Formats: sequence, C-alpha cells, structure tokens
Amino acid sequence: MRLVRRSFLIGVVAAAASAPRRARAETATAPFAVQAEIVARILPYDRGFAEKARSQVAFLLLSKAGDADSASAAQQMRKALIDIGNVRDRPIHVERADYATPAELTAACRSRAINVVYVSSGLSREVAAMRGALADSGVLTVAAVETYVPLGVVLGVDVANGKPRMSINLAQARSQGIDFPASILRLARIY
Repeated sequence: MRLVRRSFLIGVVAAAASAPRRARAETATAPFAVQAEIVARILPYDRGFAEKARSQVAFLLLSKAGDADSASAAQQMRKALIDIGNVRDRPIHVERADYATPAELTAACRSRAINVVYVSSGLSREVAAMRGALADSGVLTVAAVETYVPLGVVLGVDVANGKPRMSINLAQARSQGIDFPASILRLARIY
C-alpha cells in the first residue's frame, strides 16, 4: 500500500512538472473608476497642466495587440473616464490604440495632442521603451498595474487596506516634464 501511494505521488508531481504553464495575467491593481478619479484629480496639480491641456484633456489608452484582457482593461478605463467627463473645466477626450513601437507612440502623442497615456495590463515588457520615447513630452503616463511604476510609468494606483494609494516614479515624472508639488508627492509612495 505504501509503495502504491508513493508511486502515485511521484506520478502526480511528474505530471504537474511537465504540464504546460499558463502565464499569469496581469490585472489592474485598483478599480478603474478609482484610477480614473485619481488621475482626474491629480492632473491639474501638474504645474504645466493649464498650458498642456488648453481646450480638452486627451487620453490615449494603450493595450497589447491580441490580448483580450488588455483590451478589456483599456475599455473599462475608457468608460470610467467618460463617466467623469471633465478635468476641472476641460472635457475629457479618449482614444484607444494597440501599442506597436516607441516611435509610433511618440508620433501619436504629438499628432493627437495627448496629455495622458494609460498603459493597460499586458505591457510590462514595453514600459522601458515607452519610458525613453516619452522623455520631455509633457505627457503623464498612468499604469493599470501599479508594478509598472518602478519600471518607468509615472503614476500608478493600488488599494491597500481598502484605501486607494498613489505611486509616483519621481525621476520619470521629471524626465517627462511632469511637475507635481510637494503636497501631492507627500500623499504618494515615491519610486
């Protein structure tokens, strides 16, 4: 009996080890409505906001091509932003695109006068390239997944003990021309 049980356990362990592994999907670290609300509230604190967003606040929601979870996250953020409607007295304009290359991202931000790029789930490997492409752009990057912030996205939101918490990559904010006052920085976890 003991030998049978041992053989069974060895078989189960071997089968589990040889089974194909699924990649664990990245999920948003805070509800989309909370993310949208925090972005809408914090944006006007950027000292260059009035000059950057003269008539509207333009968002570009990036998703990973062929990734249904990433597209769904971008769509949910779109709905949350449309529900908010305005940042101060400026209407929110939302566009969505699949991330392709850093050059295309830079061109899209310039040609569409984008103020905020929302980096949806599934794009962790592309964050480093985005970080370089958006230097000196004046564009705020916002992460669906808070762990993107130390990788190079400026702002992320997660929930700790039932309360939303901001994270800011200060070096990247400065690189992208985003200038938050100390009063905002004190409210955030800084990377």
